[in-house]
Amino acid sequence: MEHQKRKKWLERYMPFVARSPEMQVEWLAQALRRQVLASHEITPYVRLLLENEESEIRSRIRAALQELEPWMIQQLVEAADTYDTPKLFSILPECNVEQVMTALGKEAPPYEQHPRLVRDRLFYAVYSRAPQLFAPAVARLKASGRTPADFDETHRRFLELLEDEKLLSALYPKAKAKVDIDLKDLEALQSLF
Repeated sequence: MEHQKRKKWLERYMPFVARSPEMQVEWLAQALRRQVLASHEITPYVRLLLENEESEIRSRIRAALQELEPWMIQQLVEAADTYDTPKLFSILPECNVEQVMTALGKEAPPYEQHPRLVRDRLFYAVYSRAPQLFAPAVARLKASGRTPADFDETHRRFLELLEDEKLLSALYPKAKAKVDIDLKDLEALQSLF
């Protein structure tokens, strides 16, 4: 009885950042279930959840995310800002077309000085996580008319970057693994042409 009281007190009053990753995911799930926070109000909590870069913590978060229902994952993808979406996609247990569409439809904030680079990173993270879903998601996003203003240009540039990546991998197979080629390298190569 005393243990249950203490646990309830901890759940109610413990700050989000002091919780374990599993408890943070559970807190987000409860907030989503109860619909007590709007999507933009969940955004800071998603950022805090994804803040830690340690592989052990990220694997614990991934395991906790596996327990969530698909609609909750969709809500987290919607709530994550453009900068956090690549991190979120790197730890999602599974992706579906709607999640990929939501991620690809995100725009860089108006104050961003390098919006193209932010969009390229977002596209690359989504493509790296779910390459088989990328083309169908792009097609459905275009068909729905919910694409950001510069989406077609960004998508075309991204496909060119992928081609450049293949070229670099073919030319220098021992220099870097395909996964390790950085987008900055690809942008530098793109600027030469």
